[in-house]
Amino acid sequence: MIIIDWLIGILNRYPECAVFLSVGIGFFVGKIKFGFFSLGTVASALLVGLLVGQLGINVPGPIRSAFFLLFLFTTGYAVGPHFFKSVSGNGIKQVLFALCVCFLCFISVLVISKIAGYNAGQAGGLFAGAQTISGALGVVPETISQTDGLSDQEKEYMIGFVPVCYSITYIFGAAGSAFILSILGPRMLGGLNKVKSEVKKMESEMGESHVTDNSPEIFNALRPVTFRAYHVTNEWFDEKGRTVADIELKLLNKEDRLFVARVRHQNVISYVTPETVIYKEDDIVLSGRREHSMDSEPFIGPEIADFDLLNFPASTLPIMINKKGVAGFSVLQLLLEPYMYGVSIGKLTRASINVKIRPGTILEDKDIIEITGIPSDVDRAAKKIGYVDRPTNVTDIIFLCLGIVFGIYFGSLMIKAGKIPISLGSSGGVLLSGLFLGWLRSKRPTYGKIPDSAVWLLRNLGLSMYVAIIGISAAPSFGSSLSELGFSILAYGAIATSVPLFGGILLGKYVFKFQSPIILGCVAGSRTSTPSLGAITEQLNSDLPTLGYSLTYAVGVVVNLISALIIVLFFM
Repeated sequence: MIIIDWLIGILNRYPECAVFLSVGIGFFVGKIKFGFFSLGTVASALLVGLLVGQLGINVPGPIRSAFFLLFLFTTGYAVGPHFFKSVSGNGIKQVLFALCVCFLCFISVLVISKIAGYNAGQAGGLFAGAQTISGALGVVPETISQTDGLSDQEKEYMIGFVPVCYSITYIFGAAGSAFILSILGPRMLGGLNKVKSEVKKMESEMGESHVTDNSPEIFNALRPVTFRAYHVTNEWFDEKGRTVADIELKLLNKEDRLFVARVRHQNVISYVTPETVIYKEDDIVLSGRREHSMDSEPFIGPEIADFDLLNFPASTLPIMINKKGVAGFSVLQLLLEPYMYGVSIGKLTRASINVKIRPGTILEDKDIIEITGIPSDVDRAAKKIGYVDRPTNVTDIIFLCLGIVFGIYFGSLMIKAGKIPISLGSSGGVLLSGLFLGWLRSKRPTYGKIPDSAVWLLRNLGLSMYVAIIGISAAPSFGSSLSELGFSILAYGAIATSVPLFGGILLGKYVFKFQSPIILGCVAGSRTSTPSLGAITEQLNSDLPTLGYSLTYAVGVVVNLISALIIVLFFM
């Protein structure tokens, strides 16, 4: 008992300890899976915070705001390039679809909250939880706190409902979304077998049949490019030898796209050109996909372990596509370009989402592709594709901090409509600042670098810290708020979750006429529901839905956060 009292005393004396404890346990609980469903780190951090907060811990407000602003800025930074591009790009149809689904998310919560007689905090919490828009947990309280004409007690009363409504409705919001989109969605689109048949047809049209077995530069499991050495013994290499171009063409006819990188001829090691002649008894290095280079033994000769021959530098670089002519190419078209000789493509990232690479996958401006090969080949290709986004662990802190400051000042601009402030607030301002500066960096990528790992850390840790503090602060009034709401909040949350999902599926099928896997991906993206995307791809045994996810996700992140602000204004 003395130890417990001592631990409680530490938590009260050092509230930051309670915050880190809530986040740490929350991340642990959030990773536990129940079938295809897990609570997620954000919801778990909130629930743990509510439990820890029963000890009556007081956490200073400024700490909470700082974490949330980090989350908002890096969120905008990550999706900014694709958000602005989508407005005028070829994906306008998906953008319009995302706006429709976001409107259904907004209107369903608005109507339900009006019927239930909810106040601004209750409506905002319902929106955040039912639509799994965790970022709204910051937008809603801030908007309420800035409203004139209300006492501090009234504001505190409304804000106290936000985490309660969120935590209650989030579970169905997350699990229900995954169930509807992965199980019921295919049935609404003609049945699971029909959708899977459509997936196979699309994959065939996009060249998937050549990806699974025969295209080493296109990794459907993100396999690494390998460099392997062989001793040439095949009789095909007669006394006159064969050129590198002949060998690579022969391999290509065998559906093995491999490149000759180096040769040892008469004990002299050198790099090769397409005109280099390879003779029997030479040793050569082939680069390409691992299993295809292994298949080369019957054609070339036995594999050998040759340290000297394999001891040379290879390069893997991420390239941001920003050169004219490359955006709009399919992956296969890009690979056929002369400057791609000797280069393999290993990874494609769009709006921070990994997109499966197929020959028919269309490359978009600001996509990041990872290419591998000999440094000279990689450098040649990089100059034609775009900007080399070289890996680094260094974050441009000046860019990050000044971006947040700019967003706060921009968000502070306010127009009054009676007693209601019409303002972006610091939340909206920082989000838009992140969007703008993220887009600006895609245009001028020589500054403002925030590595993907840093973006992940700031987004996840920032939001989890914020909601943990929300939970700790709201814990004392949680029971009374729950009693006032009643169990009807569960039904209201389920309806608010389901309407946009079913409506989105029907819109995609009958109005926008998307293909079935794209419909499911677009709905998940519009709802920014990554767990749902995972459930869909697992159910269909295909990554095709990601083609509808990345662009709609960028739109959904921004529009749903703005919708949370508007929801509050409707009820003030």
